[in-house]
Amino acid sequence: MLKRLVQIALLGLTMAGFALLVSPLTRLLNPSSEGARVADDHRAMGHFQPEAWSDFGLSLIAPGVALAQSSVGETVTLPPSAAYTPSASEGTDDYHCFLLDPKLSQDRMVTAVNIQPDAGRIVHHVILFKITGDAVGEAVKKNQAGGGRGWTCFGGPEVGDSRAIGGSWLGAWVPGAGDGRLPEGLGIELPKGSLVVMQVHYNLQAGAKPDQSRVSLTYAPKSQEAGLRPLGTNLFVAPVEVPCADGNTALECSRTNTLRENVKKFGEQGVQLPQALLAACGKSLSDFQKPVGDASAVSSTCLRSLRSNATLYSVAGHMHLKGTEIKLELVRDGHSQTLLHIPRWDFHWQGNYWFKHPVQVKAGDAIRISCTFDNSARPQRYITWGEGTTDEMCLGVIGYSAR
Repeated sequence: MLKRLVQIALLGLTMAGFALLVSPLTRLLNPSSEGARVADDHRAMGHFQPEAWSDFGLSLIAPGVALAQSSVGETVTLPPSAAYTPSASEGTDDYHCFLLDPKLSQDRMVTAVNIQPDAGRIVHHVILFKITGDAVGEAVKKNQAGGGRGWTCFGGPEVGDSRAIGGSWLGAWVPGAGDGRLPEGLGIELPKGSLVVMQVHYNLQAGAKPDQSRVSLTYAPKSQEAGLRPLGTNLFVAPVEVPCADGNTALECSRTNTLRENVKKFGEQGVQLPQALLAACGKSLSDFQKPVGDASAVSSTCLRSLRSNATLYSVAGHMHLKGTEIKLELVRDGHSQTLLHIPRWDFHWQGNYWFKHPVQVKAGDAIRISCTFDNSARPQRYITWGEGTTDEMCLGVIGYSAR
């Protein structure tokens, strides 16, 4: 979702960090012999979630009544120093980073990350980063320059190098999220002296209002930490090149115009990322410049090889409002197996799916991600990968441990 994290994906998806800690489902339907499916009502919006399919069994961690009651260990809450009222000089999106201090005097293992959005109608998503080493001083300076109220951060916290940030994804919240508990036996490493950056993406189409979202971390009992397996994150992305319907020659349907607008809103990454994604996936614009009819089913895909052996524990997908379908597959020896398939994507209901039995992968295997978008509604515009809610993404997130 973020420039630096996408850069990690383009560099070969270095295995480090943490998976999206969201599990809003509360009902598991019995898996069939061909796969597993899960479905439930969206708790906040009243929408029925499309079924999610996998060739591997999927299980769910139901949201608890309260994190402190449902997780074993010590729970600490980290609120921002003050409420923040978002604003956007261009467009309707504001990315703001808040610096949080867990005050760790020793290394800890985190077994739950509970993110609690305050002004839920304007919070698009929240991502947590653990900040260590030299990046700690950089983050402190940025926060001080912002009067202790954080800083604007399109693309990521912008402290440390891209690999360090990519390896520090601590947790995330998206619409429909649960309480962020991990399955038994897994944990996230949080080193002594670490700080936490909470990046909140605000979408202001419904107007701006003060927000003071907060985070609760649960640490494993110290006697159990040594037995926990560290959990990391791998990101998989595909280009987003979604034209208008055939014959629509409006200025907004020009890719050049869209990139120009993205640069105004998000800086140079607004043009750099779409180009980088094409190159990373071995594609060019000619792969997308073909008749699309009414633009109601424009697809994109990308296949990337794995560089090391690993055990996969969870899988999630992320698109925005134009997305209609997302699929992640494990490709081995010319054969594919579905890790996750959501045939009717709903942005207002997103979740992280845990495999009932961890999936073993090896160097040389590959992950294919495929997305489909519907750009038929008018007024139309050419859509690329972008930070805004009205832009799009094709992102897969896999929780793993190295072997």
